[in-house]
Formats: sequence, structure tokens, C-alpha cells
Amino acid sequence: MNYILPIAAMLLSGFLTLMMLVFAVAGAANAGADQLSEMGVFGGGMFLLFVGCVIGSIMLMRKDRFGKAALVALLPTVIIMIILLTVGM
Repeated sequence: MNYILPIAAMLLSGFLTLMMLVFAVAGAANAGADQLSEMGVFGGGMFLLFVGCVIGSIMLMRKDRFGKAALVALLPTVIIMIILLTVGM
């Protein structure tokens, strides 16, 4: 039962990371060469952040620290929301 919150946080972060990557690919249609390379770096960075947080969350769940595991799993979600709020405005 303790595993539900960290796993839900991982799924939420995964869906939001996928959404962010789709937005980056959708914006690539009208981008120049420099912007395309920047989008690739941005997308790769977001994916690596997600994978790192999932690995860290799994390691914390194995040590029976479920609250910290959920917080680590939500880190990409917080970063994506900050990016969407600053770029969208």
C-alpha cells in the first residue's frame, strides 16, 4: 500500500515528460537549425532528468522511504510546470 503514491508520482512525471517532448517536437516544424539542436538538447535533458528521478525514487522505495521517493519522483513535474508557466505567459 505504501508504494501507490511514489508509483503514481512516477506515472504523472512520465506523462508530463512525454507531453513536454511532444510540445518540443510540434514546435520543431517552424524552427531553424540552431533551434532544432537546442530542442534536441532540451528534450534529452528532460528525458534524462525523468530517468534519473525514477531511478532515485526506486532506490528510496527500496530503503522504505516512501515520502521522499514520491518527492523525488515529482521533481520533473515541478520543473515542467515552472517551464510551462514561464514560457506560456
